[in-house]
Amino acid sequence: MKDFLRFVIIVILLLCGIAVYFGYYMLNVATKPESDYRHQIDSTYIRVFNKYPELKTWSDSLKAKGNLRDTLLLADDGTRRHGLILSHDSLSKGTTLVLHGYDDNAIVMMRYFYLHYEMLGRDVLVPEHFNHGNSGGDHIRFGWLDRLDIKNLWIPLAHQLWPKQDIIVHGLSMGGAITMFTSGEEFADSLRVSAFIEDCGYSSIWDQLVYQLKMEYGLPSFPILDIASFISSLKNGWSFKDGDAIQQVAKCQKPMFFIHGDADDFVPTEMVYKCYEAKVNGYKELWIVPGAEHARSIHDCWDEYCQRCEDFIGRVESLKNH
Repeated sequence: MKDFLRFVIIVILLLCGIAVYFGYYMLNVATKPESDYRHQIDSTYIRVFNKYPELKTWSDSLKAKGNLRDTLLLADDGTRRHGLILSHDSLSKGTTLVLHGYDDNAIVMMRYFYLHYEMLGRDVLVPEHFNHGNSGGDHIRFGWLDRLDIKNLWIPLAHQLWPKQDIIVHGLSMGGAITMFTSGEEFADSLRVSAFIEDCGYSSIWDQLVYQLKMEYGLPSFPILDIASFISSLKNGWSFKDGDAIQQVAKCQKPMFFIHGDADDFVPTEMVYKCYEAKVNGYKELWIVPGAEHARSIHDCWDEYCQRCEDFIGRVESLKNH
């Protein structure tokens, strides 16, 4: 009997050890990916300009005139935040914050800020999130704490730069999730936050990681993801169960435009329906883009994407004036 109990205890300890090991492993895979695309600024420029050479001429011209420039802010945690400022020489039609996705940087979003700056005539801020691009930080936070940077650093900076202009937040993928996380926050009327556009953001950090664990490894979330989440709460100050876009969107009073491709197998399309249905207050629109895979809507349907964003902003203006 003692030998049997000893065997059972050893097996339990071994299984616990394996679970903890894989919990650490999953935490590192999720928050410290080996790809490191987000810090490869020069190669990002090359990729973007090879695909859209016209953007090189455009961005070089803006830089030469001083209309495209870098900015650095200091966050409460003592680390720096880097971003891009795109300003017009005269009063523009508004201000847009453009938010990039997971393991990306501001340059990846050039087509998005071209849309808002050139096509829609708006001034633009492009923040780089914690541990992305030239911002400081030691891991990827999946957007939950990044919403506080948007609220406390970037929106006030936008208001400081362009105090008479309304502010829209437009995010892609993880940036779309950050947009929804931010939408549930409260803002002083003086900051003039007017609307949100989210493109293929996930419904929650937990839902996205459960989905990826199943798709990439064929594994259930319990106990590996639970352990990884607990370790993250101790080590990083946030858990995988933080960051619920559905709960945040339910609190949002401002207009919101939801965009998602119906062929998205990275952030499944079903997530956008949950978020859209959760928004019970204020104006909302939903565009399911036929055939579009993850983060491809703007590239596959450029003209329609631009027109729908312009139309949404126009309706936001109309609602504000009534």
